[in-house]
Amino acid sequence: MKKIVKGFLFLIASSLILINCGGGGGSSSSEEPPVVQLPNFTVNTWPGNTWQVVDPARANMDNFKLQQALDYAFVENRNTQAVVVIRHGVIVAEKYSDDKNRFSLATSWSTAKSFTSALIGMVIEQGLISSVDDKACFYLSDWDCDEVVCLSLNCPKLRSEISIRDLLEMRSGLEDENIGGLSIYSSADDQLFFASNRLAVKTKGTEFLYSNSDSMILSGILETATGMTVKELAERDLFSAIAMTGDWWSDKEGNTMTYCCIDATTRDFARFGLLFARNGMWQDTQVISPEWVNESTSPAVGLIYYGLHWWVYPSTNFFAAQGLHTNDIWVNQSLDIVVVRNSDFTRYGTDTIRTGSNIHSTQPPDSWNNTEFLTYITDAVMQ
Repeated sequence: MKKIVKGFLFLIASSLILINCGGGGGSSSSEEPPVVQLPNFTVNTWPGNTWQVVDPARANMDNFKLQQALDYAFVENRNTQAVVVIRHGVIVAEKYSDDKNRFSLATSWSTAKSFTSALIGMVIEQGLISSVDDKACFYLSDWDCDEVVCLSLNCPKLRSEISIRDLLEMRSGLEDENIGGLSIYSSADDQLFFASNRLAVKTKGTEFLYSNSDSMILSGILETATGMTVKELAERDLFSAIAMTGDWWSDKEGNTMTYCCIDATTRDFARFGLLFARNGMWQDTQVISPEWVNESTSPAVGLIYYGLHWWVYPSTNFFAAQGLHTNDIWVNQSLDIVVVRNSDFTRYGTDTIRTGSNIHSTQPPDSWNNTEFLTYITDAVMQ
């Protein structure tokens, strides 16, 4: 015990000698410690399995103006569950409703259509689909590619002529899915059959008609091309690549609902947005080709605001994956900004198979204006 005490006293004495001698630096204890300048973030910054949350100034954004965006989103009756703003690969603003947090699930609604488009591009890159201009009938057993071409003036419209591009652009020419008051989400156990067995009523490629059923047909195309369900494909090739977790719903027959219904956290939806902000690159891996990113997020020929399952707003430099009740992912590549807004969400039931008891419910925002909301964010950019 005496040896231990002596040793301890020796260490104290040695420390005092070093302090009195100045430690070789000659500085006094009254001097301020050196200021450590934290580096700013750039387009070379990526999230790992978790996101960094930083002072907005480190991503060259003004905190006061970002708070204005959050204040706008969380006005009473706007029913906002979450907002996350990403710049340069880090979170610069984030807020949740009182009963939710960063672990709470939100739902995509039609934002899922843009995920489906991404998978089409990836499967083309893998060589399992030769081109976005392939005829859809090549991949759909219910569609006859050998329909006789009619040369008269009163030819019936042919499903055999519809391409994958026509479906992505919402210009298939197939009849409105809501005829007779039916809804693919609420009325069909086999949603792929429901979607693909509509009549061709207009010349394909000529008229835009927003259609969940056109998107649902892509489920059958992807499954035929890959031999996997779309949910399995997404988990293997897309979600895992960006460290995202998502529950993608299917119908009662096991067809992934490619027009709808991915449940994930708001932060994980932001990962998908960042992938497109960075031209399909994630860290050192090209997950989606830059050519597909550019084509799918540019207005299709003859359209102003729609590409290949992406909404496009050239005057603002934003493109967006948009869903019911403003469940949106906004991307501005030039500013390296991603904005995700989700509506209050409740999931009923115990499974992700769409049946009568397993359903989604979100609340619409009152008096919401995308331009006003996004302007607060772009005005926050300092350089």
